[in-house]
Amino acid sequence: MAYEIVMPQLSDSMEEGKLVNWKVHPGDRVKTGDVIAEVESDKAVMEVQSFKDGVVKELKVQEGESVPVGTVIAVLETTDGGEEKREKEEPKEAPKSLEISGQRRPSQKSAGGSKSAVDELFGTEAKVREPEKAKRSGVEEGTGGSGQKAAARFVASGEASPKARAVAAAYGVDIEALQTAGKLPVPAHEADIKEWYLRRYFTPKALRLIELYGLDAGAFERSEKVDEEDVKEYIKKSRIPLPKPISSNRKAVITAVTRSSKKPVYRIYDTIDSSLLKRYETEEFTYTVWLLKLFAKAMMEHEEFRTTLKEETLLVWPGASISLAMAEGEDLYAPVFKDLDTKSVAEISSMLEQMKERIKSKKIVPDDLSGSTFGLSNLGMTGIKRFDAMINREDSAIAAVGSEIGGEIAITLTVDHRVVNGYQAALFMQTVKRLAADDGFFERVKKCGY
Repeated sequence: MAYEIVMPQLSDSMEEGKLVNWKVHPGDRVKTGDVIAEVESDKAVMEVQSFKDGVVKELKVQEGESVPVGTVIAVLETTDGGEEKREKEEPKEAPKSLEISGQRRPSQKSAGGSKSAVDELFGTEAKVREPEKAKRSGVEEGTGGSGQKAAARFVASGEASPKARAVAAAYGVDIEALQTAGKLPVPAHEADIKEWYLRRYFTPKALRLIELYGLDAGAFERSEKVDEEDVKEYIKKSRIPLPKPISSNRKAVITAVTRSSKKPVYRIYDTIDSSLLKRYETEEFTYTVWLLKLFAKAMMEHEEFRTTLKEETLLVWPGASISLAMAEGEDLYAPVFKDLDTKSVAEISSMLEQMKERIKSKKIVPDDLSGSTFGLSNLGMTGIKRFDAMINREDSAIAAVGSEIGGEIAITLTVDHRVVNGYQAALFMQTVKRLAADDGFFERVKKCGY
């Protein structure tokens, strides 16, 4: 009996996942709980397990390919007891990547209708002209004359598939001559023709640029080899932009900020005294560590900032859990540091370092990204004086922390008006300012941890 394994939804904002690598191969026998693959979600790389015993019948998604949540990624042949039976037909392996002049090119996707990177370089199949009846005369290195016009008059001979003949005719490739010279396999297929064409007329660096920009290789003159500078000149002259795919993380951020933008919010602009933060700052106990502890303390005095809205009910949570904006390269994360009211500054510092490592290695899990009621975004180290931040997920508010100037730090408090009114927010900021200027608070926290 066939059992389909689908791309799981690993977080509430995940819309598609990337198959990082397979842990199994077609024909392998797996048991319930065995890890069969690693998948990259919008925030982390996680393991996918099998929920059935059986034999891997087919892997439907290639490594490195992204597919929507719910897409079938693998098929198992399960059994109803007794010895497991293998399929009569050998499982089809994923097509191997093409090696072109030392450049590794992505292989064709297994999904129906998908095109390989080589196909993309040639544009759509509609651009390939059907061969005419008459053969051309005179070839040089397997080409039917020079220029596209000569290629259009050419009819390919030799042992090849119909599609290979059509492509060869369109680009003036003499299959028979190249097969005789040992430069094409017998029989030749469409990919073989395209691969030879690219290696014949383009340098490896030129091919990398063509693939990066998604250009049509047929747009270039074939009288001599096209190099990197030729492609750069074509890109600049044609004013072609560099297409940059949106990462899973960026898609998640887009979803989150779009949802956040619909909240009815207001902002309070204020400053806090930075003298004590500066005095108690160390390499271990950074501004961010102290700010997390300071805001956690204020949250315990103002329950509105420990509150989330669910339908028509306000949920007041017992601890101070804060989502902190953290960046890794171009990716943005908002991991949650839970129950900071019960954590010492040493524990918070350790939690922060561990989270940095997990983000760097993409080993965070969905639980790391949920459970907060308040957010903190600190750009002070960049020299930004003041900025606004968008509320994370279901949080009631977020504090945007600017740089220290003249003994003060600018704070922009963005608040969800459905949960916290203006007066409550003003009282909260008064508490934050009081704690920031309270030497006793810092001494108690440093001595006792709380």
